[in-house]
Amino acid sequence: MPLLRLFMLTLNFFVWTGFSTVQASERVNGFEIKMQAKSVVTGNGTPLELMVSDRRTFFKCAEPLTFSPRIENDWSTVEVNCASENWSTVLRNNQPFQIEEEFENTFDPLKSKTVVVRKNITKGEVITEDHLTYSFQISDDLPGGFTSMSEVIGRKAKFNLARGAVIKTRQLEIVYPVEKGKAVLVVADNSRLSITVNAIALEAGQLGDMIKVKNSTSGKILNAIVTGEKKVSPLTNM
Repeated sequence: MPLLRLFMLTLNFFVWTGFSTVQASERVNGFEIKMQAKSVVTGNGTPLELMVSDRRTFFKCAEPLTFSPRIENDWSTVEVNCASENWSTVLRNNQPFQIEEEFENTFDPLKSKTVVVRKNITKGEVITEDHLTYSFQISDDLPGGFTSMSEVIGRKAKFNLARGAVIKTRQLEIVYPVEKGKAVLVVADNSRLSITVNAIALEAGQLGDMIKVKNSTSGKILNAIVTGEKKVSPLTNM
């Protein structure tokens, strides 16, 4: 009876502490995986630089690991396989992603060119082209994603965005080229004449929105279309 009790106490201790009956020397750690990955060259000519803690451990593997993109031709996420022990795991590539030129004109109904974070973006930071790149992703997995950088550049991040993340609409603040209460230029032109008048925006508006503005000199209120940064075009006679 004392031996059974000792066995149960020992077993409970192993479970509570997360102790594995597989010795540490028989396992593969994150550092070893990263070292093996560096021998693999991706489609854009850069070695794999996987994102994994050096101290994280995986099951043992009696032969060298193999590395392949989880999605064909997209090395943003990498599947690590051990054939001899029949296990695999998926890790992120730490290198910036690039679109291979040969894929730009390739149509695949299951994949779409998606805007992803190239370098970390902090909350409140205005997003520039340097922050972004493209990656091919499975369309069904990307609700709310963007397919063009122009839809993202100039907007502010609501949250910290890590490299490799797919940018979603909910993560960005709306940026208005025309802000309520701020000065705007009302530009009316045709093939013969161009007139510019100073005004105050009575409403915020994005490109193409119809808003009301107030002529700074006459006080007249008119409807106008937002055409650019602090710039509108009148819909009525000035």
